[in-house]
Amino acid sequence: MTPRPDLRTNDSNGATLAAIDFTACPNRDENNQAVRDVFPDAEPVVLSNLTGRAPAKAKFTFSGADADAFQLRVAGGDAGAFTVVTVPYELDITTGEEITFEVAFAPKKKGAHSATLTIDDQDAETKTDPVITLIGTGLDLPSQPTLETGVQMEDGGFTVCEQGSIFTDCELGFPLVQFETTITKKIRIKNKGCPALKISAIKVGIDTLGTESPDFKLVSPASPSIAAPISLNKADGTDTIEATIEFKPTDTGPGNETKSGFIIVDSNDPVNMAPISAPGVLSLRGEGLRPALSATPTSCDYSRMSDNCGNSPKIADRARFIVRNDGNAQVRISDVKFKSSGMPTSGQSGRFNLAMNPTGTTINPGMSITLEVTHNDMPLYVIDELQLKSVFVAGDIPSGDVSFALFGGRQPCLDTLDEVNFNNPQTPMSAQSFFIGNTRRLSDGGTDSSQCGTLVINQVGIDPSMFFSIIDPRIAPNTSVPPGMRVETAIQYNRPPSGGMQVGKLKILSNDPFFGPPAGTKEINIISASPFDPPPIAVLKGCIPAQLLSDPNCSVSGTESQMTVQLSMISQSPKTMTVSGFDSTDSDGMTMGKPREYRFQLLAPFPQGASAMSVTPNTRGMVDKAVVALPGPGLYRINLTVWDSRGQQGQPVSLNVNVIP
Repeated sequence: MTPRPDLRTNDSNGATLAAIDFTACPNRDENNQAVRDVFPDAEPVVLSNLTGRAPAKAKFTFSGADADAFQLRVAGGDAGAFTVVTVPYELDITTGEEITFEVAFAPKKKGAHSATLTIDDQDAETKTDPVITLIGTGLDLPSQPTLETGVQMEDGGFTVCEQGSIFTDCELGFPLVQFETTITKKIRIKNKGCPALKISAIKVGIDTLGTESPDFKLVSPASPSIAAPISLNKADGTDTIEATIEFKPTDTGPGNETKSGFIIVDSNDPVNMAPISAPGVLSLRGEGLRPALSATPTSCDYSRMSDNCGNSPKIADRARFIVRNDGNAQVRISDVKFKSSGMPTSGQSGRFNLAMNPTGTTINPGMSITLEVTHNDMPLYVIDELQLKSVFVAGDIPSGDVSFALFGGRQPCLDTLDEVNFNNPQTPMSAQSFFIGNTRRLSDGGTDSSQCGTLVINQVGIDPSMFFSIIDPRIAPNTSVPPGMRVETAIQYNRPPSGGMQVGKLKILSNDPFFGPPAGTKEINIISASPFDPPPIAVLKGCIPAQLLSDPNCSVSGTESQMTVQLSMISQSPKTMTVSGFDSTDSDGMTMGKPREYRFQLLAPFPQGASAMSVTPNTRGMVDKAVVALPGPGLYRINLTVWDSRGQQGQPVSLNVNVIP
């Protein structure tokens, strides 16, 4: 049989392809004039001759009423882009080959189009040739790029800016926002026409020329340019984008709360080439709000005669605070509560109370209200804070907070050592008692507690430390210490073997406001200054008997780490060698010394005839040398460990001795 080609058509997924649907913009307008920036709809087709036995020169023929709306394009040129094949359409395809081409639909008019693509292998004996039905639709859209814009509404949706709308009808409005606070909203830009709409600029400014605005700016996308426009094309589904606009009002003084500006969208829409109104120009408007509340005074010590707490003259156990609205809009007191209780009715232990709760009160710009807080005097000294929050009446937006520090009662007199010093303890663990008193120190060295209130110790602790800790007796939280009395706890020091200086920090939280910050916190340094005492350093050397005659400590002629011993060179019997730790060192921080104890070991596996007892002595002792019996050749692995006078162990070292006949 004569070899024949076998042409077949598939889509990009390998499925047999018999028909293709297209959608594209017409490249001619209603007056049959050419339209710019119209792109055809191109669909890929894979033509294969995988099962064919002969090559073919495939001939492509478009037929039907709208055959001139379709073109053939094949891969080639730069980056494999598809280029148009000139008429007549013919492509060579060899046996076992696949080629990919595109059918491009470029209608000249709107509406339905149809044609048939036949691929003839030009072999008269071939029974069937691929046939693809082509169905196209010319989009019924304006024949020019047409700009449409819309602004985001409060509900998140968008309203369309009609052609020629005045600025106030197409305004991107921002809600009330405090000065220097950022908020964003969006505009929508769409192409209602069929050709590509090219956005060459999105400008945000104080005027229609795009002069930069201090209050509004474009966040995204990055502003396009004439050289790099944003292209919006209905035919390929990229006809709409959203741009994010930021509003951050700057406070330039009273009378400048209202901020305005413009968004200018430059495009190739022929109706909006020089936009002076919507949809090419949108207006911007926002209102800046000035943080509103201030107060005077902001604290009161009811027990101090020099603090009149907002009254003139001082009124016992009563504070008068003035809360003023310094902003540019009405505010409403939204919340008033004491920090200690989280309630608006009373403070710590019921000691502070509002004469009248102002929650819900509205304060006009430039006006003020009076806030009175009473104090129930008791010997116990307490500290609290009254917190007042407000919102702008328009929009319930937070408008500012003020707080008032409150002190009352007789002040306690927390008294402790200023430092805890363990100096140089010799034992691994040592402890010291630590006392917390309620007494005032006098300049002559004496003490006095007659003017002290009750001291309440809330917590006694040490910052996390591996050296210092609190041990019994421990002080329970909320322990009360009457004037003139004291309580005891203990601090334990865990001395590291190497000594050195260690530092810790003891913290006492109480109701004595003299210490801090934060108020009521006293910190005491804990130190220990033990001399630095590192572990001893082992040095292991080996010598044969002949070397010991001139170097009895095996210090000069000895070998470290690796050595070889020839049995025939040792005349003594039994044959032995000596290992020495004489050069080992220990430092006590002042002078260089020697370790206190040495241990030599022969490590397994042992050479034939040897055992652990081949090293004498092989127990922890006081000598710095040992004798190793050498019953025969092999590898003898000797280990040395040393200890100092306080029992610190040094890092073990080894000597490998290769014994040969």
